[in-house]
Amino acid sequence: MSTMLQRLSGKPHTEPAAKFELAELRRWCEQSRPIFIVGLARSGTSMLQVAFAQHPTMFDIANCRETFIFLRPRQPYVDPIHFPTRAYLKGRPNLMALREWIEPHEEEFGELSEADSIRAFFYFAGNTVYPGRHPLEKTPGHLRKLELIFEVFPRAKILVCSRDPVDVVASYRKRLAKAQSDGEPPEKTGWLDKGVDEMIGVFERFTKLVNDAVPAHGKDMFMAPYDWLIDSPTESIQTICQFVGMEFVPTMIASEATGSKADGKSEKAHAIQKRASDAHKVLTAEEIERIQKACAPWLDQWSNPGVLG
Repeated sequence: MSTMLQRLSGKPHTEPAAKFELAELRRWCEQSRPIFIVGLARSGTSMLQVAFAQHPTMFDIANCRETFIFLRPRQPYVDPIHFPTRAYLKGRPNLMALREWIEPHEEEFGELSEADSIRAFFYFAGNTVYPGRHPLEKTPGHLRKLELIFEVFPRAKILVCSRDPVDVVASYRKRLAKAQSDGEPPEKTGWLDKGVDEMIGVFERFTKLVNDAVPAHGKDMFMAPYDWLIDSPTESIQTICQFVGMEFVPTMIASEATGSKADGKSEKAHAIQKRASDAHKVLTAEEIERIQKACAPWLDQWSNPGVLG
């Protein structure tokens, strides 16, 4: 194992303390080196999470679970149980154990702050569910919570996913059509049901959030365009590994299955594969032109991979 890999895979703990210790979990979060994947939905966030979950130093998450933990810090501790959060902790028993672990502290001192609720969640995951590994999480909307992310994890690295806006809109539309054909109710598909004007607004907000964060955190943020990832997966993942300070391992881009549902692994690693754009099949020429015109000022920034500051 290389020096770089050893540095990243340091194992300060192997299981949570018998008693909840606020100072201890704060220290653990300060030393941890997590990767958070944010940005535009439908832009490769899942591909990146699957790739980095294959790395021996990161949480080996089975499938792609968005916790929304920085947007809803108390979600793991209240009912109804949020299915993706439960899955992120590999099942209900672990989620219940997390609640039982913090309960005595909250009974004595009151409800944890938002930041400490998040710290407790990741500390528990990093010492019980994924012992000795560093946090890995992807929720596109966490781009809105970068200040909180860096408050909790000062050494965090942020991967910002972008994609040609025409292809993003087309992907939304195809995913919505599939969800509707599968009989998913409107309350579960509303986030996909956006018109062109709404999506242009999404792209504008995305760009503003990125640019607003660059002065303070740009050196810890990396723009990862979708086309760059799928055109040259090995080279792109190697470049990102250099950015986050870890050694590239070939399994990160392997297409072979890494396990089965029975052993808690993804049945297929969802390899990064090149796909031709088929936006014209679901968008009219007029819609494509409107999107391209509105987003033209941002395209160079979106399509240029690399550190943002």
